[in-house]
Amino acid sequence: MNNHVKNQHYVPQFLLRNFSSRERKFIWAYDKKEKHKVQNQIKEHAIKRVASEEYFYDQFENCRNGSYEYALQQAEDSAAPIIEKVIRTNNIEDLTQEERRTLSFFIALQYLRTKGQLLHTEISINALSEQLEKKANIKIPKIDPKSIWFSMLEQSPSISEILMKKVWMLCESNNEFLISDKAVTLQNTTDRSETRGTLGLDSYGIEIYLPISPSLTLCLFCEKLLSNSGYNKKYMPNKKCKEENVENMNSLQIAYSERFIFSHKNEFLAVKTQLKNTL
Repeated sequence: MNNHVKNQHYVPQFLLRNFSSRERKFIWAYDKKEKHKVQNQIKEHAIKRVASEEYFYDQFENCRNGSYEYALQQAEDSAAPIIEKVIRTNNIEDLTQEERRTLSFFIALQYLRTKGQLLHTEISINALSEQLEKKANIKIPKIDPKSIWFSMLEQSPSISEILMKKVWMLCESNNEFLISDKAVTLQNTTDRSETRGTLGLDSYGIEIYLPISPSLTLCLFCEKLLSNSGYNKKYMPNKKCKEENVENMNSLQIAYSERFIFSHKNEFLAVKTQLKNTL
């Protein structure tokens, strides 16, 4: 009997259920790649059918052996009750060191595991190959982007150690947060250099966001920046978001999304407006 999981999610179902429209089984989704039929851009979907792809984490399609699906499931199973507790208590300051480490590992995996990250890896590899051939006349053997991406997933433990050092905070809204198929988003409002990258997870001034419910977003801020300002605690007090804060965090979800933006309600005016302005 083949009990191998076929439909593999790159955004965990337990996280999407926190944004469910009804019965913890359905969610509203805006499909930004639907260009032909406007009525198909916004639909209510079964959560078990969104942010997923058949055999997505299989090294060999339809083969349980070597699939990353089950290690990811274990990480989800460990993080889910902690996130549930955070939502229930509206508090992160009482997290144990082990709970914080579990969430750090989960966030690291979630940052790396998405379809958008796989596509970004493929684009980067192709661009490098083209540059080497064009500028140095070096033709490198064809590289499988998925194998490189899998190797990136295996770096999650070291990335989680970077996240452990961040200063954590919960941002609160009146059920206004969106989530996308690239749930972990990055921003740097401190260092806006045009000559070098400033969005590395350990970059000075980096801001990392993960919505965990329509009313709560987990925020991780640069510990080096805050330490230089005299703040040396692991957590900051919860912040009640102003309208502009909510708009900013939602705009990051829209911008980072590969295809879908999700919500617990059928309200996507901000999504439509942002996408229209970026065309």
